[in-house]
Amino acid sequence: MEAGVKEAGRLVDLWNEWGIQILVLVSFTLQVFLLIFGGIRRRSSSNALKFFLWSAYLLADSTAIYTLGHLSVDDRSDEHQLVAFWAPFLLLHLGGPDNITAYALEDNTLWLRHLQTLAVQVLGAAYVIYRYVADSVTLLLLASISMFVAGVLKYGERIWALNCGNISSITVSKFKPNPYQLLSMGTSEEEILLGAHSQFDICKGVFADIIMLPNPSVLSQSKPRSVISYMGEDLYKLVEMELSLMYDFLYTKAAVIHTWYGFCIHFISLLGTAITFLFFQIMIRRENGYSRVDLIISYILLVGALVLEIISVCRAILSTWTSSLLHRRGRGWEWPLHIITSFSRRVHPASRRLWSGSIGQYNLFHLCTRNRNEIGTRLAIKLGLQDWWNKKHFSGTFSHTNSLSIQDLKKLVLKALQDKDRALQDKDTDLDSRGSFVLKSMESYEDFARWSVNIDFDESILVWHTATELCIRKSKAKHAKYLTEASEVLSNYMMFLLVVKPDMLPGAARNNVHLASCEQIEGQCHVCFGDKDNPVAASPISWQPYYILKELFHHDGPNPSRIPQREKLAEMVWSFSEFALGSVRAPKPHGESIRDSANMYAVLLANELLSIELRWHEQRDLFELILGVWVEMLLYAAKHCSQVSHARQLSNGGEFITIVSLLAHHFKYYSGVSRGINNLSKNNSICENNKPICESDEKLV
Repeated sequence: MEAGVKEAGRLVDLWNEWGIQILVLVSFTLQVFLLIFGGIRRRSSSNALKFFLWSAYLLADSTAIYTLGHLSVDDRSDEHQLVAFWAPFLLLHLGGPDNITAYALEDNTLWLRHLQTLAVQVLGAAYVIYRYVADSVTLLLLASISMFVAGVLKYGERIWALNCGNISSITVSKFKPNPYQLLSMGTSEEEILLGAHSQFDICKGVFADIIMLPNPSVLSQSKPRSVISYMGEDLYKLVEMELSLMYDFLYTKAAVIHTWYGFCIHFISLLGTAITFLFFQIMIRRENGYSRVDLIISYILLVGALVLEIISVCRAILSTWTSSLLHRRGRGWEWPLHIITSFSRRVHPASRRLWSGSIGQYNLFHLCTRNRNEIGTRLAIKLGLQDWWNKKHFSGTFSHTNSLSIQDLKKLVLKALQDKDRALQDKDTDLDSRGSFVLKSMESYEDFARWSVNIDFDESILVWHTATELCIRKSKAKHAKYLTEASEVLSNYMMFLLVVKPDMLPGAARNNVHLASCEQIEGQCHVCFGDKDNPVAASPISWQPYYILKELFHHDGPNPSRIPQREKLAEMVWSFSEFALGSVRAPKPHGESIRDSANMYAVLLANELLSIELRWHEQRDLFELILGVWVEMLLYAAKHCSQVSHARQLSNGGEFITIVSLLAHHFKYYSGVSRGINNLSKNNSICENNKPICESDEKLV
């Protein structure tokens, strides 16, 4: 016991002697970590990365504030006088690196709280300098003041960036974007990125809920080809890069540092850091008697601050934001633009701004066939975290297979947008539909198909998800493999959004709407199979450490390993509900909830779809219809999802539904420009054939 007390006493003494030195080094280390890893979440949704980044983000501020508070009340001997010199560096650390100002979107709304913290911490640093440095060597005082100015500017820059990153603070330029600027550029990734900067106001308008109308001057420019047909699939790259720029705008200092004021702050901060280093170097040559450890730490802070500032200035100058600014300036700025562009082509910044290209997957039948004897599942049940465990553990991702890729899904969505745009001339067409447009176009808008796309949206997803699974397992016709896979992937993706990210869907966030269906399926399995050949029966427990770790730390998302069990489960659900097909009537649109009978209605829908397939006599593929409905549901959800939810996902690697949402807005804007030009051409032709009417119209105007 006495040995333990003595050991604890030694640790306390060690902390009292060197605690501030340790905290200052920790603060600097956190700044380096944030600088290196702060921008990775732009393309990654790794939970481990988010945890470490979140921890570093919170610790960076709290460590600097805690250390600065200790410096203001701690008495130091002359040997440790350099410790007070570190106070301005903590202000610099509170300013943070340029690539992460806000971890979550809510941080931007708290900019006033950070402003109050700025006032308190600046006063604290000024007090430390006044109390411990003012009466010391003149060069040390000048070095402290120089670094103090740089720290205040960097901290103020961060708060300014937080204010600008608030969605309510987003403004668009008074000059509307000209889509025909894209026609003068190439289709390389670097040129598309420059085009994304020129069209960025469309993206900002979407997130700020500002309706962007084509500039009248653009409508007067008759172009031989449309932007949409020229860009084609590259339109996705344009949209993905714009969303990457929006990430910069919301979560980094981009809104500030890429202005003339921001450039001035950067150069003043760099100059102040360099002057501090110079003064300190001269002082050390003249004065002695300082602690060797404090000297080493001071040099680490000085050199580190100088290197970080140089990196920050280089990133700001050589970024594509600067290229875009110089490109808009036009003549006289060609040579710096050429230098920056040449550098960009070597480092390929555009490729790092593209979406990672994977979407979430969640399958209800895969969940129901899980092994309930897994250690993770049993532990989650004991802790009351079963729903959380099911969402995290049994969700997966899709990027590509041998016959389907994300690019194929992008083409399908783009084609759906083009089909809807061509249908604009039809006044009876509902462009805000959730599947009825496809059903009507394929002459399949039958009773059950009609109600299935007009009930509450979350229940519609659940019913169509189950019906899609049943059609895949029950259909006997030959289908194009990519249509079947694409239908299943989009079905699983919409189910993933419903269960794991319900705030990305319109309407109430009822993320547990699927639980009743799961309970019904599991109960029916016990009735039909008992313990023999039960597809949802628990498997024996494996106590091997390898399997335990694998169960706990890997995602058991939808995969081919449990297809036989899913087929058996689909057969059971079908046979269990088939007897009720004739006695059930379609529910009223947006009437009472059908969540308790979702499986039965899904069987009814699947039966109707399979009857449509028989009527077509294999002249058309049933999954062309099913896939069309899912694409339309995705477009509907993308349009009606709140912009705040889209903005939050930008810090988690981005979501495909966010890309689809912005793509639809671009498509609408560019199509509006094309139609405006066509209407203008028609009016001009009318005026040429009827000049008196035109002259009278001009007088009226």
